[in-house]
Amino acid sequence: MPSDTLTNTVPIPDLWKAAHRDDRARPRARQQLLGPSSIGLCRRRAAYEVHGTWPTDLADNMHAAILGTWLHEGILRVLQQQYGAFTELELTNGTLLGHADAYWAPAELTGHTSPYDGEAGVVEDLKTKSTRALDMVVRQGPGRHEWFQVHLYAHLLRTGGLASHPDLPSGEPLPVDVVRLRYVGREYGQVVVHQRPYDQEVADQALAWAEDVLDSPEPEAMPRDLDGPGLSIICDNCPFKTACWNLDALTGDRAPQTILIEDSEDITAALGAYAESAEIESAAKKRKAKARKVLDAADAGTYGAFKLSWSGGSPRPPVPDPEAMIRILEDLALDVPLKSGGRSSRTINVSRVPDAS
Repeated sequence: MPSDTLTNTVPIPDLWKAAHRDDRARPRARQQLLGPSSIGLCRRRAAYEVHGTWPTDLADNMHAAILGTWLHEGILRVLQQQYGAFTELELTNGTLLGHADAYWAPAELTGHTSPYDGEAGVVEDLKTKSTRALDMVVRQGPGRHEWFQVHLYAHLLRTGGLASHPDLPSGEPLPVDVVRLRYVGREYGQVVVHQRPYDQEVADQALAWAEDVLDSPEPEAMPRDLDGPGLSIICDNCPFKTACWNLDALTGDRAPQTILIEDSEDITAALGAYAESAEIESAAKKRKAKARKVLDAADAGTYGAFKLSWSGGSPRPPVPDPEAMIRILEDLALDVPLKSGGRSSRTINVSRVPDAS
């Protein structure tokens, strides 16, 4: 049998280093045409991609995203083998390049009835989500950029954008009647599906958004459509985060968003937004607190468009009492252990100047 010494000297390949190298080598990671998945999120980020800007932030901790990619590939294989879906269809019109996850063609086009849907042309986009993100989809529905993405896949199929394919006619319009978004939870496999009829108006809005980016002379000419690092998870994971927000030039503990202030007018506008938001927040908290009190005796269940459920309420175990511990140490004439208090956080106070008139 191998000795422990021999076992300890056998190298263990680093899974995640290899996974990140593999992920960056994928064709989608290296494409330079604008992809439907980038449309509707942030125009400046999309412009960085269109202008071929080299990423400034290549993270090596994107484990969840890579796990999602692996799960994604397995789900598409099942949809193809079990339900007759055409998967990973390459679509382009010369300026946009995307890969539709799944497409079901009507029976008259393929000559056979799919076990899933033999009447309507359906294009589906598959997204894997964390439990928290999936809960947001349940509560708020799909984001605009997600509907943009699947509608653009449908538009490219309907306008002959399919590249060479062994089983479908390429370069010819293909029918799409329904667009679908399927969300799968990465932790527990929950599935949430949203689908709707294809809407040309939504596709036109997405195309206009893309045209705006494609016409940009440089990335900096495009606005930042999201709130920035620390306020947007998309910004936190953006490959162009440092370039976009000048993070290399930040000093001290100042927030990246401080670069949005150029003059006193910008300060005045920010103060107005802060004061207005604080007033709305205060009123909303009062309204929410009253509604919570009103619902205190309501049974769980569905009421109209709302579902009520309760959690918590169980007894908590005893917890240490810091004040009592301090009193005991003082009674024993022992010094109370202390640690650095650090620095207090800066607080802001914004008030409206009284109208002199």
